[in-house]
Amino acid sequence: MSEALKGTVSTNFTILGNKGSIDFDYDLSLFNNSAKDYNHELCRLACKFVTVGYDDLTEDESAEAVSGYPWTQYGLKKVLDEIGFTHQEIQPKADRDEVSYFIASKDVELESGKFNLVVAAFIGSYKKTWFSNFDPYGVDRVCNGGKGYAGDDEKGIIHLGFADARDYVFGKIKSFIERNKSEYPIKILITGHSRGAATANLLGAKVLSAGGFGDGIEIDTENTYIYGFATPNYADVKKVDIKDERFKQIYNIVSPEDFVTEVLPKGCGFGKYGTVYSLLGQDNSSLSDYAQEKTNVQPLYEKYKENMVYAPYKKGNKDVRKVAKVMAESMPSLDAFYDKKMKECFNDYTPFEYYKYTLCGYVAGDDTPEDKENINRAMKLMLGSAFDLIGTCSTYRKISKFFVFKEGLGGATGNKIGKEYFNDAHRCETYLAYLMTMSEQTLMNNTEN
Repeated sequence: MSEALKGTVSTNFTILGNKGSIDFDYDLSLFNNSAKDYNHELCRLACKFVTVGYDDLTEDESAEAVSGYPWTQYGLKKVLDEIGFTHQEIQPKADRDEVSYFIASKDVELESGKFNLVVAAFIGSYKKTWFSNFDPYGVDRVCNGGKGYAGDDEKGIIHLGFADARDYVFGKIKSFIERNKSEYPIKILITGHSRGAATANLLGAKVLSAGGFGDGIEIDTENTYIYGFATPNYADVKKVDIKDERFKQIYNIVSPEDFVTEVLPKGCGFGKYGTVYSLLGQDNSSLSDYAQEKTNVQPLYEKYKENMVYAPYKKGNKDVRKVAKVMAESMPSLDAFYDKKMKECFNDYTPFEYYKYTLCGYVAGDDTPEDKENINRAMKLMLGSAFDLIGTCSTYRKISKFFVFKEGLGGATGNKIGKEYFNDAHRCETYLAYLMTMSEQTLMNNTEN
């Protein structure tokens, strides 16, 4: 355990075909500090881990002996290798009710003693997991014999799609620790982005409540570090105490311009555990500060996404709030989300079906002929309902317009309609660029709860 605790790994990576690079500065002595206190540098480190976790995968049969899977992510692997993580498990693919992840561990010697440092990072939605994101009751589960991974006892209390991901990785991390035993006590960093942030949040709460992973795998509260980026809402605040003091050390970084952090809508009574800090936006800063921050972010964004220009919403978060309000009105309860029929292109669809056939159908991958048919259907439905004044209700028309004009249907229109405002506001690279330029005090001044 004589390796240096500090260093820099410069690595290239590719995310969804876009090349980028990052100077991965790390300082493992940050884990001397208690997990109960927010640490800006540790937050940045966590976000770096998650960002390189998005690195596109490469088929590699030789990797199976190390990670258990016949592919690798070379940018991520370089970071983990050079930091000295002796044990690694990388799983960038995920089935519908799961989440993509990587786990790595190494023994470290800190001022406070010797520890087994475990990093567990969860990546955002991967293909079919989008269907799970819009299935809070878990009615369409397909994994584990259709039962998912979480029990139905949380139905209507916690988003079961995210609870499935939580219990899935709980088992993976437990097995990883058991397989790679260390004689030292554990310090664990639990982190994620988007669906991965919801997973990290819920997993962190479970580990804090249980004092570890059970069967002798004990982890002190002070050694359980939890950071999530773009964390969605998932808990019914009427049934869950989201301000539970035990979970204040779960730190969520959100953006006022990120649509994902508004789902499930606050207007319907949903929230998340922990402390919430917000990046700068037009509604929580002066226009001059906001303009300066956008200027500061751009060079880093262009580094993380080579030669790509960051496109924030022209009206800040106004469009996001508008569509979140419309969503809330369409689903005053989760029962209504599944049962309330409304018109889209002369068909009767519940909100659950609307997202299943439009947004989810488009982003759930094109691996099979059926997938490609779903994509074509999704594009036709969303484009059609965005302009249909007769056969589509105003709710679906407004939501479809948001995705068409603020995202361009993910490029489905060849960038002829809309820009990637939705994507740019939500990307992990965007969160990292903001965190690297914003001071700790500025971020903490924007505490939401």
